[in-house]
Amino acid sequence: MSTKTMKQRIASVAVAALTAGLFSVVSAPAANAGDGDIAVTALDYALTVGTVGSAVATDGAQTWTVTQSGKVTITLDAVAGGYVQLSGPCYFVASTLGTGNTITVASTRLTTPSTQNAVVTIIPTGTGNCIATAYDSASATTASDKLTLSIVANTSVGSLSAADSFARLESASTHATGAEITNFGDVSGASRVANAGQGYVGFTLHDANDIAMGASTVVGCSVTGGAVCSFTSGSFLGAAASTTYDGDEYDTIFVAQGTANQAIDTVVTITVNGVPWTTKSMTLLGSLAKLELSDDSNLTGGIYGTISSSDGYFGLKATDSLGRVLTSQATTVAATSYNNSVTGFGTATTSSSTSLETSVSFTCSSSAGSSKVKVSATNAALVTITSNEFTVYCSGDAYSYTAALDKAVYVPGDLATLTITAKDSKGNPASDASVVGNSSYPVSIAASNMTAVTAPTNTDKFSAGVKKYTFIVGSTEGAYQMAVSLTRIDTAISVPFTIKGSTASVSNADVLKSIVALIASINKQIQALQKLILKR
Repeated sequence: MSTKTMKQRIASVAVAALTAGLFSVVSAPAANAGDGDIAVTALDYALTVGTVGSAVATDGAQTWTVTQSGKVTITLDAVAGGYVQLSGPCYFVASTLGTGNTITVASTRLTTPSTQNAVVTIIPTGTGNCIATAYDSASATTASDKLTLSIVANTSVGSLSAADSFARLESASTHATGAEITNFGDVSGASRVANAGQGYVGFTLHDANDIAMGASTVVGCSVTGGAVCSFTSGSFLGAAASTTYDGDEYDTIFVAQGTANQAIDTVVTITVNGVPWTTKSMTLLGSLAKLELSDDSNLTGGIYGTISSSDGYFGLKATDSLGRVLTSQATTVAATSYNNSVTGFGTATTSSSTSLETSVSFTCSSSAGSSKVKVSATNAALVTITSNEFTVYCSGDAYSYTAALDKAVYVPGDLATLTITAKDSKGNPASDASVVGNSSYPVSIAASNMTAVTAPTNTDKFSAGVKKYTFIVGSTEGAYQMAVSLTRIDTAISVPFTIKGSTASVSNADVLKSIVALIASINKQIQALQKLILKR
């Protein structure tokens, strides 16, 4: 008899449910049918929700997943000489045995029938792997086939697993249909939703077997702050909605404004079968509510531009009613902002930054002066928003300067601030493009017992005609001079200062003087006492 005919053959059989629940019959792949391998084609999952996975059915290595209350029934063809051995939390019971074959309850070994097919059932006794191994003969040491049953707890089926289920904020185009989400990592920028747009929360729901939850799973969404949610794009009814999970690994919650143009901070709560599962925070931007102009010297440059140049800048910020910065907001510069000194402006449109103001340049003519600038824009609600009035200046390069320390006397360890004030040739604050030095005339600021926190450099610029430096005061007491040399601008300047301890020193002469004064005071008291005694 050939090895193939000696191998056990298992045919399809219908199985009645042992307990109330689902009964699932799964057809084995054609490659396994009737070729001598174990081919389990009938399973009773005994489930109330869903099916436990898909079987891996390959020659010699079939794997199925069943619940602990399920069973697997197989038919053995009549082939003499072989046997099937069970290991793990399971045992055989007989439905129909072949002629001359017997089996006891809780048996884990079954001899292949010789003249009649045998129908047997594998019963789980716990969770884990139950393995049925087939051998061609009683003396064989090499298995001819193997079936593995992965037995899981009944409660693991259709019970949400936090370790295998995920939700994340997404943009409309970041997820492939049907693809599983495997982490909670939100897509960058997806928490901000443009005015009149939709936010997206993608999610995947798996049970403890890492299998997609079944179609009877009810998923709910609720949102706060005046937002609305839905499981259908563009179809919003209120602050809560629900649906059944589609089971294809992925679904989406859509979030939008409940009232047009409203600025909203919302929290999206997702429930599974009525139980809160996870939350996501989302920012729904409103329409333009405020335009603000300010000094942006910490960014590109300052509000003192140089005459005959375009190196002056002011800051522009656009926000909604909750103060969130709006990007790509175009504005119009008021006609009154132009004059003989300020003759032009750069593009007054906010940048892509979601936190910083935008630098807007302005152009100065050859005439020094200033201008009061305003910008405006019409928002989505057709309301015109106008900025505050802000003054920008056109002046010349630094022509002269003065320097002063914030104190005349310092205690060791103090922080000293040096303020340098520069003016142009007409006495206006120097332009913000003015530097303190260059390679030909390098800046030098030095003094004994003064250490710069940040060392001055030639490229340091003035802001509104002012530049400040900070120094740490040393410990040696005395009178000193700080030499401030900005010879690119003008001649060097000396700034006097004194370092004196917090406890004043006392000389020997001071001590002697105090003793003499004390003796004189005692003598006066003695004389007064003598006079008092003589009168008596």
